[in-house]
Formats: sequence, structure tokens, C-alpha cells
Amino acid sequence: LLNYYEPGLTTETIDNYLAKLKPFLMNLYNQIQQLNRSSLSPCEILPVMDGSSQKALWEHLLKKMGFSFHTGRVDIGSHPTVLANSPDDVRIVNAYREDNTVFGLFNVMHSAGKGIYQQSISKDLLGTFLAKVPSFALEEGIGRFYENIIGRSKGFAEFFTRELSVFSGGSHLLSAQRFYEDVNAVTQAPIRLQADELTYLLHVIIRYEIERDLINDRLKVSDLPEVWNQKYQEMLGCTPANDGEGVLQDIHWAAGYVGYFPTYLVANLAAAQLATAIDTSCGHLDDLIAKGDFAAINQWLKENIFTYGAQYSTSQLLKSASGSSLSSQPYMDYLQKKYTEVYKL
Repeated sequence: LLNYYEPGLTTETIDNYLAKLKPFLMNLYNQIQQLNRSSLSPCEILPVMDGSSQKALWEHLLKKMGFSFHTGRVDIGSHPTVLANSPDDVRIVNAYREDNTVFGLFNVMHSAGKGIYQQSISKDLLGTFLAKVPSFALEEGIGRFYENIIGRSKGFAEFFTRELSVFSGGSHLLSAQRFYEDVNAVTQAPIRLQADELTYLLHVIIRYEIERDLINDRLKVSDLPEVWNQKYQEMLGCTPANDGEGVLQDIHWAAGYVGYFPTYLVANLAAAQLATAIDTSCGHLDDLIAKGDFAAINQWLKENIFTYGAQYSTSQLLKSASGSSLSSQPYMDYLQKKYTEVYKL
């Protein structure tokens, strides 16, 4: 089942990643929870904007980031997604909340990353089955790269607060440091889609462990609510209020997508590994982002990942681009550095 969503992926491979990754995530999460820093909360410092104003802000930022509006567009819908018909027709749909501008901001950055990927696939591949991404995991990894590695970086905090002031004609002034800390706040939430960057993979790990045991007849479907709640209490220190907030919150299993959740794991590891490679090849990534030099970042990704479409597998592309096979270490180093800085560990 894993192989359907990410060719070559096995439970042995995932278990090897988790042997180091799971205890690391839980330890870092527990360190932060013990600090009880109430000053860091989900981002509430951005101005309230209606839907059309937020859409205009998204378009302003996406142009700067390198998404082409000659071959793409952004519209408002009920759920964020990317509809890529070809490199010449890439459509982003994004949702928004008037009480939380960050909600739409990071969703559109995630989709824009995927959109830039789709727009950069070689047009020489059009008319073949190779004019597409090689796997769900790699496309998701690029989305996470733009959403988190870029969007939640200190460099982006400087870039965004500067651009927000330009966009609003100086009426919205925001502290870059406050924005950086706020969007990297660690929260105790039972909902995966509301999770912060650190705890997100703990949500994914819970799902992987459960579906692995289900497939291997170590769990019955009737056991799911109890096991789900137990794992959430053990790993995140919270218990869902009901099954809608718990085991029924995702559509994946009900739709038959067993084996899909681990692609989120691969995606986050891949994003960090590519960031490390860009940092080595193009200069300090945070400095490039702060200057708004997305062209250098996009060009490296185009030359090493995007242009090839599905000619090579995800593992082949990652090894060629980064010089090594997929590893959990760059992701752990990335999180350790970030949260040590944000929470002064």
C-alpha cells in the first residue's frame, strides 16, 4: 500500500526513520511544554482582512516568490488545492479566515510551492506521462518547503513584514521578530491540520502506527477510538473531545487511502534535506529569503528537481540533488536549531 503512494517505500524504511525521529520529536516537544511559555500563542498579530484583501495579498506575495500568473491563477474556494493541467495551466484554490490571516497565508504558500514545481516541469515532456511530479511525497515536500522552510523562517519574517507594509501603504507595521516567534509557536492541539511544525509529524506517526497495526491484524476497527485517544494522550498530552475531533477527523481511511499518511513523513524529511543542499550550493538560505531572492532558490530547484518531471524517482532526484539518500538527520537538525532559538532552550 505504501508503494502505491511512494514507489519503493517500505515499513522497514519508515521504522528506521522513526527509531531516531520519534524520540527526538517527543523530547523536544516535552522540553517546550515544560517551559509553559504562554507568551507564544497562535498568530493573532496580523491585521483582519476580508477575503478579497487577503487574495490581493496572496497574489502580491506569490509574484515575488516566483509563481507565474501568465500560466497560473489563484482563486478562493472551500479547501486549499492545486489543479495542474500542464505547466502552462496551473490553478491554485485557497481558503481564508477573516479572524486569522495566517491560515490563508501558509496554505497559499504551500500550494504556490507545488504550483511553481508544476510550472517548471520541462515542456519537452508535454504529451508524455512524464510531464508530472514523480510522487505524492515529493510534491508535498516542495509544498512543505515553501510553507515551512521558507514561510516560517526568520528570513521570511523580515521579508513578509516589509512586503506587508508595502502592500498596505504603511498602514500595517509588524515586528519581524514577533511574527517569527508567533508562527513558530508550539501548541497542544488534537487536530492534524491545526498542528504546528514541530508536532505535525507526531500526528502523522500516530496514524502510521495505527494503520500498520490494522493491516497486520494487531488492531480491530472497533479498537480505533480507544487506541487513537490513548496515543494522543501519550505523545501529545491531549485527548480529543469526541471522535469527530479524534479518529474521524481525516478522510484518508474512510476513502481507502491506507498508506498515504507516511508520504507526509517523507515530504517533511525531503524538504529539510533540500534546504540543506540549497544552503550549501547557493549561500545562506535565510539570507536569500530575507532579501526576497526567490529566483536563486527556484532556479536551483528547477535545475535539480522540477525540470525532470517524472523521469526519475523521488529517491533518485533527492540523492542527485542533495548528495545522499533521504535521511531524518537534516530535519532533526533544522527543528533543533529553530526551536532552540525561538524558545531559548
